[in-house]
Amino acid sequence: MKKIKRQLKSVFILLIAIAVMVVIVLASYFNYRAVQDNVIEIEQSQLLSLSDTVADSLERFFVNQTHNLEILAKNRYFLSNYIAHQQGIVTEAAFQNIEDYYSIQSDNIELIRFLDNASEEIYTYPITDYGHGIESDLQKVYKLKKAIVGDIYKEQEKLYINILQPVITNGEISGVLYVKIKLETIYYAFIVPVKAGEKGYSSVKDSNGILIMHPNTKDIGVDVMEARTQAYPNFDWSELQALVEKQKRGESGVGVYHSLWFNDNLEKRVKKFSAYSPAHIGDDFWIVNVSKDYLEVVSFLKERTFNIIIINFFIILIFVTTLLYLYRIKKDQALIAKEHALLVKVKELNEELEADIDQRIVLEKKLIQSKNKFENIFEAGSDCIFVIDVGENAQIKEVNLKVTQSLDYSKEQLLQMHYQDISTYITPEKLNEIKADLLLNQSYMFEDVLKGSLGKKIPVEINIKPMASENANQMVMISRDITMKKRFEAEMMENKRKEALMIYQSRLAAMGEMIGSIAHQWRQPLSGISMIFNNIEDAYAFDELDATFLKNQGQRLQELIKYMSQTIDDFRFFFNPKNDKENFLMSKILDQTLDFLRESIRLNNIEVSMDLEKDILMLGRPNQLSQVLFGILKNAIDAIVLNNSERRKINVSCRETDDHMHLEIEDTGGGIPEEKLDQIFEMYYTTKEEHNGTGLGLYIAKVIVEKNFDGEIMAQNTPDGLSVVIKVPII
Repeated sequence: MKKIKRQLKSVFILLIAIAVMVVIVLASYFNYRAVQDNVIEIEQSQLLSLSDTVADSLERFFVNQTHNLEILAKNRYFLSNYIAHQQGIVTEAAFQNIEDYYSIQSDNIELIRFLDNASEEIYTYPITDYGHGIESDLQKVYKLKKAIVGDIYKEQEKLYINILQPVITNGEISGVLYVKIKLETIYYAFIVPVKAGEKGYSSVKDSNGILIMHPNTKDIGVDVMEARTQAYPNFDWSELQALVEKQKRGESGVGVYHSLWFNDNLEKRVKKFSAYSPAHIGDDFWIVNVSKDYLEVVSFLKERTFNIIIINFFIILIFVTTLLYLYRIKKDQALIAKEHALLVKVKELNEELEADIDQRIVLEKKLIQSKNKFENIFEAGSDCIFVIDVGENAQIKEVNLKVTQSLDYSKEQLLQMHYQDISTYITPEKLNEIKADLLLNQSYMFEDVLKGSLGKKIPVEINIKPMASENANQMVMISRDITMKKRFEAEMMENKRKEALMIYQSRLAAMGEMIGSIAHQWRQPLSGISMIFNNIEDAYAFDELDATFLKNQGQRLQELIKYMSQTIDDFRFFFNPKNDKENFLMSKILDQTLDFLRESIRLNNIEVSMDLEKDILMLGRPNQLSQVLFGILKNAIDAIVLNNSERRKINVSCRETDDHMHLEIEDTGGGIPEEKLDQIFEMYYTTKEEHNGTGLGLYIAKVIVEKNFDGEIMAQNTPDGLSVVIKVPII
């Protein structure tokens, strides 16, 4: 009887093992299906995001190109040169702006061309263009009177597209600027870098379904459906046809269809994902398509599920076999040992039970106190605190009172959410990255923007730590509001932008002064050149023109032209954009700066004296120091002229003192009222309102001396005028 019972128990164990194996196999299969559906959904979302990103990049490219062309068309220097060109005045740098524009955009455009209102070429750079594909675009520009993106056209087996910008003078379109862009350039810049698995690729069609960018160049310029049906007429293309119709309607989404790989010689149909998004180009749109192999996504899941089922089967089989064997051999011994152990255990438990009851009462009291203390600290925190269950895809398990106050959600609403619902930063991939990092560093920090109800957004800084509890999948997120920090950073950036703008305005003002100086210095040689031409005309009229006369007059012309050229070379130093520090001599900077103002000094009958004890070698940006000296000297000249001083003198002294260059510029211009002396280095403060003063010269001088040369600048009145002192360390 006992033997029969043992056999029945063995059979019962075997049946249980078989049932467990069946359950494991079924669970593995349903888990495989659930994981596969989730992976496919994530993959489709990622592909759609990828196609949206590429479409946005294409749209921004054309918007930026159109905006840049509009800036050029409205440039005052460009318009003045064009008006002069219309009047028959041609200068060597008449359309330098066009060449500069191409130099900047040469990676993106093939050429830039300027047409007059009769569609005749005025200027093309860098090569001649015969206007292929431009006629209908020009008609559209003149009709709409605004910038347009033209139609795609073919030239020398390549596809191109033009961006056209009307040039407005006197309220009318007097010409058209356009840039020519090769679609192949856009393809390699935006489409080729996009990868989707081992075989996947990206392509672009126009709104009619014509391929304009594709890795298979043979398909470019043809209708995608016509190409597929003609190449493989026996295949069913209804799935692809349905996708293409959606794409041509300007929709976005992800579809699954059967097709072939263009680089696969075997006519073997495969299943593909296809994500598509419209990119709005001008008044039309292009279709961005990202394709990926379906099997790449799901094949590894099948292999893994099969391997798990096989491994589980063998593990259970070995376990059951071992269990039956041990059961038969040791059952009696186990029963005896169990009875003995139970007797001993009962005795021990009886002795310990009373002590355990007393100890449990004490522990329960301490636990309640600890719980109350934790809840008080948790709720009283000034930062938002979340408890997140990573194992449940960032399910929110607990929040403190600060969270509900900040986000305007109730606690019940928040506990039904995942953290991704209120975050603009966390994605499933980022969640896995954070989880992996926490295992190594036990801490993770990042910035995020939390989304509250009614569109409320709060920039925060978040510190994550794993939660010290029996649940290893939970973590604590402490979120601190950094709205004021972000505002401060934005203000700092705005201040830097304003400072750069003021330096630029000051430099423009200095440039205007220097151009006036060039005009003064050129006036005499230009008069001389005019006189030489008059002499030649008179000599011709009176039959006195011979080789000797021409040679003498030519030599005089060359001397005058050389003088004018040297003037330009001297002034070019000031406009040198080089910003690297270099060694330079103070005497050279002083001489060059005074040369800039030489004509203004001469015309106003001002005496300039310079005292340089010894030449000083400096390290820095010489053109910036020259700008400072130019502004101070120009202020001194203006003060002398405006005050009509009897003693018209400027003294410049430079010496080395205690490893510092000490430079003093003293004038006889009457000085500045003492109550205003402390304000002259302030931004926009000027004593020359009636004479178009900008109020930036001395402010910029102070910024350059203090920030770029680690020096100091100061001013004080003298009996006859003002003294400005600059001290700069000699490095």
